[in-house]
Amino acid sequence: MPSDLHDPDIRPLWQSLANRLAQGDAPQDIKTVTVPLSRPARARIAGWLAHTTPQRSRRRLRTGDNGTTIPVPRLLAALGHTHHDLRDLVEAAGLHIPDTADTRTAARRLRTEIDAHAARSLPDTPLLNERLRSYGISEDTLEERRFLIDALARARVLLPLPRPLSLARLAHHCAGDPHYFDLNDNGRGALLVLMARDLLNAEQPDTPAGDRVLLARLGIIADRLSQTVLLFNIQATGDGPSDRALNLAYKDRRPVHLTLHDLTAHPPTLQSGQRLLVVENVSLIDEALERGITRPLACTRGTLSAVDHTLLALARDAGLAIDYAGDHDPWGHAIAATVRDRYRATLVAMDDAAHRSAADREPDWSRLPRTGSETNDPEPPHDRSGVEGRIYQENRAIIDMLLGPSGSDPLRPDTRRTASAAQRPTGAATSTRA
Repeated sequence: MPSDLHDPDIRPLWQSLANRLAQGDAPQDIKTVTVPLSRPARARIAGWLAHTTPQRSRRRLRTGDNGTTIPVPRLLAALGHTHHDLRDLVEAAGLHIPDTADTRTAARRLRTEIDAHAARSLPDTPLLNERLRSYGISEDTLEERRFLIDALARARVLLPLPRPLSLARLAHHCAGDPHYFDLNDNGRGALLVLMARDLLNAEQPDTPAGDRVLLARLGIIADRLSQTVLLFNIQATGDGPSDRALNLAYKDRRPVHLTLHDLTAHPPTLQSGQRLLVVENVSLIDEALERGITRPLACTRGTLSAVDHTLLALARDAGLAIDYAGDHDPWGHAIAATVRDRYRATLVAMDDAAHRSAADREPDWSRLPRTGSETNDPEPPHDRSGVEGRIYQENRAIIDMLLGPSGSDPLRPDTRRTASAAQRPTGAATSTRA
């Protein structure tokens, strides 16, 4: 056996082999390993291989982005060993190979046990069971996984419900926690949607509104009162509750909130021919109110929640032309692309020319780095110059593009000068020159 097996340059090779053995790979099945190696290490291994390989059959070791590929059977032969000796050879190089057989056996037992429990508890939900099988399992997560399956099974027994029931009440009954099946990023709400797909033989919804429609078909009502959309200057032609609310607000020249329940249980018939401007930030509705804007407006509050998707679908289906404007940042542009593609909206004040114009209107101090105490933005500060920086809709140039200029805007430089002159005391000296 070569005396340089303990060379630190060669150690990554033995570590890679030790890892393969620890994973349970049989020595005879390990044909190659690919490992980052230094040039001296590659030269030494090539030298070992050359001793047992005829010169005409010698090939250079392949080295790529992931490292150098070592032919393990040839390496063993060059060192005077076979695959039966691989474990001893790796340990002789100074590496310990943990015995993971018990761990692997326990993992297989846990997997079999929890999959069987899910199949017994949820026998008619193949999509849901497939998703549950894709999750990893360990002793630490076994109890929580079993609780999740039991909670889903308790929900399954009740479905379809004889009358509508809030998602929070269903979650409390099934898991003791009204937020257990919330339709957010915890994933458990998505499992409830998968169950609904199984029971209804339905396709995968592609919007948050679609998730809620699917659950509602089983009697589960999610977020219908907590989600609202803000509307201003929109007219309707129907005679339902939502139509009356919109028309009364239009007559009174005031904004109005409609809930997801309003838009789904009593969908308004929006008057065709209107051109709806959808904005990201509520502050633009505030400004429109002060400027006396009469065009129809709606606000998504920087997200595309179920209520927003529902409103946009109603507007599109009613034949309204939709304009959309959001913040100039990655999130804002991503939402804008979705609204454009799904609801045939026209993007306004969101191109590079608008960005450059808005950047010119940014106050000088906005170009300074922002400290964590001055913003809730989780992203690092951006350069505000050119077309790379973030521009919010509150920028005066963007507001003027969307709503038209306002001579009464207190942030306009000429308005501030006029106001300052009006506040100057009569007869006050304008110069200190004698």
